[in-house]
Amino acid sequence: MPDVIVVGAGAAGCEAAVRLARSGADVLLLTTSLDTVYSAGRERVAIPMPEGTLGAELLEHLPVVEDGTVAAWEVHAQAKYLLEREERLHLMQSNVDEVLVNPALHVEGVATWEGLSYRSAAVALCLGPFLRSRLVSGATEENAGRPGEMAYDELAEDLVSHGFDFVPEEHGGGSGEVPAWQGTFLRFADGVVNEGRVVGISGLYAAGQVVLGAVSYEAAARDAHAMVNAILDDRI
Repeated sequence: MPDVIVVGAGAAGCEAAVRLARSGADVLLLTTSLDTVYSAGRERVAIPMPEGTLGAELLEHLPVVEDGTVAAWEVHAQAKYLLEREERLHLMQSNVDEVLVNPALHVEGVATWEGLSYRSAAVALCLGPFLRSRLVSGATEENAGRPGEMAYDELAEDLVSHGFDFVPEEHGGGSGEVPAWQGTFLRFADGVVNEGRVVGISGLYAAGQVVLGAVSYEAAARDAHAMVNAILDDRI
């Protein structure tokens, strides 16, 4: 049984999973698609990343062009390579639909669309802009956070059933070969998450855009590190 389950393998989820594993925790990192690990949702990623983050570590291995960016696909590929080599970290593709909570209001793990459950006493929600997300690009509408990246609709319903409040956020993207798009997603309402801890259910944590709204990679990474500190403090 893993010590911590991290749901979502964007910037915040990857940062959290790696830091937890390197701190001695056994980590299960679940993502809806292995093809979008550390995905930027755009063709180029600006540098630098904050010192001491996985993002900065990734960029050490990638070519930077004159405008100070690196190719997003190369960032993804390098991130997936490093995650799969990380001891104590298991990366898996699976769609989380439910957070399992016992009558004492403590986390017991997660349940997935595929019908499997994974047990752990700590769950970190790093869902990015995908909680009940909707996307419009031209005449096309998708239940997605970014083009081709599916939303966490069932998980949103489950979290609402636990009494958590959410607020809508807007974001958008598209450039070069990617058509312009606009979207909405849910983030936790102010006060629901306190220093990485989701108030009301022990063992449940959250970081990144699902807490802060549409923010940069740098902000998501810093928030993930603060959440990890809370998880490690609670385990002592």
